[in-house]
Amino acid sequence: MIYLGFAAWWRSCTVEGIISLPNSIPHTPPILHRRMLTANDLLFSYRWGVDTFAKLVSDVADKDMARQPVEGINHPAWLLGHVGTYHEVIASLLRGEAFDNPWDSPCGKNSTPSADRSRYPSKEQLLKHHEAAAALACRTIESVKPEAWTRPMDHPTWGKQFATVAPAVVFLATSHQSLHLGQLSGWRRAMGLPRI
Repeated sequence: MIYLGFAAWWRSCTVEGIISLPNSIPHTPPILHRRMLTANDLLFSYRWGVDTFAKLVSDVADKDMARQPVEGINHPAWLLGHVGTYHEVIASLLRGEAFDNPWDSPCGKNSTPSADRSRYPSKEQLLKHHEAAAALACRTIESVKPEAWTRPMDHPTWGKQFATVAPAVVFLATSHQSLHLGQLSGWRRAMGLPRI
């Protein structure tokens, strides 16, 4: 029942009051009320995730940023590099700018996290890039015109997943970032670090 309630809410959302998000959840009950998803709603969750990433590495020593207490686990250096790349993609999508497929970047989906610390920038550099790229994405979300959200997704890879810019941005700013926050939290547990 909770799933169906969420599905109905999600289907009823619009971005800035003009964009219906895709009806990709089957068998949901009729929509009784419409709730407008504003840029501020999205930014609240997005900024929370960005801030939480910084908190979860606040007590991690630079030398430990690529440690893998479990073989193959995504470590903080890779996670910050990975999510930081997608902050930039959010800004590019909303501005209508072309971008290279981030899957092939050094911390992209097709990369394998390495325990070799020398393969990654310093913790300070990783955090600076993460925060600067997120700030750019936030400014872009706040400032773009409504038609930026409805622009068709004409990227050769991403166009197969998302019809327009809106669901791609919402996914990257919420689900994608949260998935990797969970991985970072799991890494902390494996390292014996306390909750934050």
